[in-house]
Amino acid sequence: MHKCVAAFLYLDGKPVKTTEHKNVKRWLALAASVAIQSCLGVVYAWSTFIPALDKEHNIHPGHAGLIFGICIACFTACMIGAGILQHKYGPRRVCMIGGLLFLAGYLTGSLSGGNLAWMIAGFGVLAGAGIGFGYVCPLATGIKWFPAHKGLITGLTVAGFGLGSVFFAKAGQHQLLAGIPVLDVLRNIGLIVGITVVTASVFLFTPAGPGRPADRLKKETKLRSILRQKEFQMLFSMIFCGTFGGLLVIGNLKPIGMSIHLSAEQATFAIMLFAVGNAAGRLLWGIGYDRCGARVILGCLLLLAAGAAALAISAGRISFYLSTLLIAFSFGGFFVLFAAQVADSFGAHRIGEIYPFVFLGYGIAGLTGPAAGGWILHHTGSPAPAAAAVIAIALAGAAVAWRYCKNKCTG
Repeated sequence: MHKCVAAFLYLDGKPVKTTEHKNVKRWLALAASVAIQSCLGVVYAWSTFIPALDKEHNIHPGHAGLIFGICIACFTACMIGAGILQHKYGPRRVCMIGGLLFLAGYLTGSLSGGNLAWMIAGFGVLAGAGIGFGYVCPLATGIKWFPAHKGLITGLTVAGFGLGSVFFAKAGQHQLLAGIPVLDVLRNIGLIVGITVVTASVFLFTPAGPGRPADRLKKETKLRSILRQKEFQMLFSMIFCGTFGGLLVIGNLKPIGMSIHLSAEQATFAIMLFAVGNAAGRLLWGIGYDRCGARVILGCLLLLAAGAAALAISAGRISFYLSTLLIAFSFGGFFVLFAAQVADSFGAHRIGEIYPFVFLGYGIAGLTGPAAGGWILHHTGSPAPAAAAVIAIALAGAAVAWRYCKNKCTG
């Protein structure tokens, strides 16, 4: 069985070595990476469907937040295995597995009939695993092709993850307003995403580079030593503090908007604003990282706290939109900054192996943030208490970031 799996994964194709095809293949790989990330970004459109799930199947925001959180947790947990597999066998087949898992998850959830356990299994576990297998492959591929511009290329690649939710939120809302049942809408989304990811994976070519380690035991021991380093632990804690607030908000954005008496259409517009801010943050923070290095992580966390403060002190439509943009802009940066920092600290060729462990901080944030936000909103009817929690955690992360940057400058 092990030999069969290895043979299947090795069909990924050989690294690109000839100069005549190198430029074409790297741009094809970058375009495919953006397309894959754009499809997988549908996860951030989840709150579009929460009111319909509540109305049609009695899945209240707390339960919906739990599904979203489990999806994020499985996403990050499966990135570890996917990172190791793509490092050994290449990205193409690993990413295809991700597309198939996502498709299976959304089909399972859409056939659940509203049963919470089956929805968790489909939209949470299987879809989350699919995103984990699909996410790390284009990210690592882009950095390998453009090692001199890690921040920019990482930002460009994962910007699609933020922008994808614009399309899916708008398309999903349009179908809901047309009277299509919410589970049917989610089934259609699963088909589109799954088929597109599998197709685009074919173009995830890899450049010629260092060979695979011959001594696997030595490599694993070295990885364990990295996970015990203080730098790794600080990166882990900072990504948790940064993404907790963003996930709390995006996982409940439509209910938050409706809690301050916005219409469903106005609240859905906030989801699209979040997607635009998220995508812009991924690109612009990446450019900032290439110029200023790790110092921008501190600024990103402080801006997140400012955005949450705007949400806490005012419940107007304009301030809600402004806070959404600020939180989204900061949130998007964390996916660029920490990937680029891992590449700088531990080597670009090892990002697929090490970054998933840092990314587990995001998984813990996904498991706690959306569910906590949904619970607070359900019991208080106000976004202010949840915003206060975001501020406190973001400031704690900023304190760690200040120390991290100080150590980097003096070390």
